[in-house]
Amino acid sequence: MNEVTKIHLGRQPFTISVDAHHELRNYLDAIKKQVEDKDVVDEIELRMSELLTEHGITGNKVIVSDDVDFLKMQLGNPKDFTDEDDVAAHTDDKQSETKRLFRDTDHAMIAGVAAGLAQYFGVEVLLIRILFVIAVLITFGWGILLYIVLWLLVPEARTSSERLQMAGKPVNVDSLKEIVERADVGGAAHRANTSLAGPINGLFGFLLRLVGLIFVLSGLSLIFGLLSGLTYFSANHHAWTQVNIFPVGLREHLLLYIAAGVVALIATFIILFGIAMFRRQWPIKTWVTGILIGLIFVGLAVGGALVGDVYPGIRDRYDANVHTSFRSTLPFTAVNVSGSVEDIDFQPSNSYSVGITYYGRPDLSKVRTSVQNSKLLIDTSRFDPNRNCQALCVPPTYDLRITVYAPDAEQLANQFYPVAPLFPKPPGPVPSPKLMMGN
Repeated sequence: MNEVTKIHLGRQPFTISVDAHHELRNYLDAIKKQVEDKDVVDEIELRMSELLTEHGITGNKVIVSDDVDFLKMQLGNPKDFTDEDDVAAHTDDKQSETKRLFRDTDHAMIAGVAAGLAQYFGVEVLLIRILFVIAVLITFGWGILLYIVLWLLVPEARTSSERLQMAGKPVNVDSLKEIVERADVGGAAHRANTSLAGPINGLFGFLLRLVGLIFVLSGLSLIFGLLSGLTYFSANHHAWTQVNIFPVGLREHLLLYIAAGVVALIATFIILFGIAMFRRQWPIKTWVTGILIGLIFVGLAVGGALVGDVYPGIRDRYDANVHTSFRSTLPFTAVNVSGSVEDIDFQPSNSYSVGITYYGRPDLSKVRTSVQNSKLLIDTSRFDPNRNCQALCVPPTYDLRITVYAPDAEQLANQFYPVAPLFPKPPGPVPSPKLMMGN
């Protein structure tokens, strides 16, 4: 059993065993004697904090001697940097370390996106800026959106160690010492005050937080709505509609749950995107993001296949609830409709009649048809088109459609539609009117 104590590295609190604390203090004292520069020591401590966090030392985990050895291996032994030739050799060996993409705000005109990309790819920053301008021109402004997305997702190089990683250089005692000595603090402050970065960053930061809040609330609303829908679905014995059109079988249920899962993942991404706007950094690990995106594509693929299999059955069940009622009338030479009708059509026939097509079981007694002074009067003003369902209505209305049958149907259609006097063709075979007396 080892005793533990509390320390701070780079303003980050850690719990460390007493033995490891003794080793770490000796290591830091040796570094201080070697570099004799407080700024360098501060940067080294900050890098130690980053390394320990990356190494999994978070929360209540305790730093032990093995973790201190890990720090020494990453930062190097201060005694290795006493000779300039050894320093150069050590640095050259590490130049091939993997680069990380950061925004280079020290050389920024706006947010440092172009400067960071130039550092990452090892090209002139002017070339990247020209490419962004070209992207804006040839994509009709989408290049601006690309810049904003990179501004949002790519973190800023705030510390010396991050600036070294941005350039692909090793993060050790010697390189930290070099970057601190070469830092142009006054020049950087001057650039920050004279460039557009200051005011634009402030305005953009406010707008990002505002839009981020909207994204988070939208994602949460989508999830709550989804949960409410699934709760309603379960409470109504797995039926969405009054006549249980969808779903009714295993495939329909599977499609529904896959669709709900895809919507939930999309809502999660909306929330994460909103959080990223607040933090200016993507809030979850890259591999987790990849898994979530993969699940969305798998869900879309499987759901698309199920839709093609399920849709014909749903359509057949829908068509089974569509009916047509025919009413015979006296001859007429004009048509007048009062009230609301989803659609009205004219079809040639040897006799005069009115066909009323509807979904479900409406009260057709409130749809009046009569002929007065050789004019067909169709009155739907007393008819309520909305269905009165105990469960969710799909479709929400009775989908009332009127078809007028007459020998001179083309002339009646041209009178009724004077703007477009084209005789409408029937979408399918015309049913034979079963003549019934009108109301």
